Amino acid sequence: MRAIVLPMVALLVGMAPPVGAVQVEASAREKLLRLGPMPPVPLDPTNRWSGNDAAADLGQRLFYDANLSRNGSVSCATCHAVQSGFADSRRLARGIGDGTRHTQSLINAAYQRWLTWDGRSDSLWSQALHPFQNDKEMGLTPREVVQRVGETPALRRRYEAVFGRLPAPDDAAGVQTAFVKLGKAIGAFERRIVSGPSPFDRWLDRMRAGDSAPTKEFGADAVRGALLFVGKADCVRCHSGPLLSDGEFHMIGVPEGRGGAPVDRGRLEGIELLQGDPCNAAGAFSDDPTGPRAKVTLATVPDPEAWGRFRTPSLRAASVTPPYMHQGQLDTLAEVVHFYNTLEGASSLDHHSERVLEPLGLSVQEEADLVAFLRVVTGSTPGDVDVARPRPESTEPLPKSSEISPAGTSQPGISGP
Repeated sequence: MRAIVLPMVALLVGMAPPVGAVQVEASAREKLLRLGPMPPVPLDPTNRWSGNDAAADLGQRLFYDANLSRNGSVSCATCHAVQSGFADSRRLARGIGDGTRHTQSLINAAYQRWLTWDGRSDSLWSQALHPFQNDKEMGLTPREVVQRVGETPALRRRYEAVFGRLPAPDDAAGVQTAFVKLGKAIGAFERRIVSGPSPFDRWLDRMRAGDSAPTKEFGADAVRGALLFVGKADCVRCHSGPLLSDGEFHMIGVPEGRGGAPVDRGRLEGIELLQGDPCNAAGAFSDDPTGPRAKVTLATVPDPEAWGRFRTPSLRAASVTPPYMHQGQLDTLAEVVHFYNTLEGASSLDHHSERVLEPLGLSVQEEADLVAFLRVVTGSTPGDVDVARPRPESTEPLPKSSEISPAGTSQPGISGP
C-alpha cells in the first residue's frame, strides 16, 4: 500500500497555536453529552459465571497460560498484551502462525454485542473458545485443552472449586461442557478489562456543571476536535454513544494492506460462522438461550450487502492501540483522520461501499484538532496486578464448588455449562 505522507499534521498535533475560548453551542453540547459517561459493566446473561470472582480468577490464569497452545509458546496474552492496550503492535496477528487481520483490543469488550472484526461471536466466552482451536492461533482440540488444564495442579484445583470435577478423557460430552466452562471463566476475566474515566469524561462533567472551557488536560485543540467530531466531520454517525462506536459493520474502502482489491468477506462470513456456532447465545451451551441476545443472533441472517464490512471499533482506547483498521493498514491516528478526510487511495466495490462516505474538506489544522481529541478520549487503562497478571499462588484452600454461586456469593452451587 502506498504510504500516506502527513508532514504538517504530525507537526501540528499537540502544538496548536493558542486560541481564545471555544464556544460550544447548545446543539453541539447536547450531542457531546451523549458520549459519556460509560455505564456500569453489564453482566452477560448467556454466561451465569460472568460476575463470579472465582471464575474470573481461573480465567485470568487461563488467559496467561502458554501451555494451552500446541507448542507451548502462545497464550491469549500473546496477542492481547497489557502493555499494548490488550492488543498488540503488529499489523496482523501472530500466534502459532500468521493471521490475516489486526488484533482488536479487549478493553471494554464486555460492552460489545458482537466480537471480532466480523462479529462471528456474540459473547466474550464463545469468542474465547475459537483461538484454542485455530491452527494459526493456539492449535489445540477441546479435549487437549481440558486435558492440559487437568494436568496443571493450579488450574485443575481452581476449575474444580468453581465448576466441579473434570470429566474423564473418554467422556466426549463432558469434555465439551468442560471446554465451554473454560471459555466462560475467560469471559468472566475479560469482563474486568475496562477503561477508567478519560480527560474527555472529566471535561464533560465540567460541561454538565456549566463550564465548557478548555483545561490543562483537555486543551483548546481537543475542544475544537470534539466539536468537529459531532459537527463538520460527523464522526458520531458511526462512533456514537459512550463507547464511541455504534457496534455495527461498515465498508469504508480503506486500501488493502497487501495491495489489490479487497478479498476479505468480513461480516458476511461472520454471520455464517455465527449461525453455525454451537456456542452462540441461542445454542445449547448458553445460559439464556431464549433471551434478547439469542433472539438477535437468530434474526441475524447472511446478506450480500454485508460483504467486506467490519465492526466499528470503539475509540475509547484508540491512542494506545495502534496500528488501525482490520489489517493494521494505518499506523497513526493522524493517518486515520487524513484517510477519512480525503478518502485518499480508497477502494470501491460498487454497491458494497458506504454511501455516506465522502471527503470532509477539513483543513490541516482541523485534522490536527481531531487527532488531539482522539488522544484524550482514552481513559486510564487496566494495568494493575489484579487485572494484568495472575496473583501468586495462595496456600489458603479454595472454596468448594457447592459454596460458590455464579454471582460470587455463598449459596448452593448451580450446575450446567
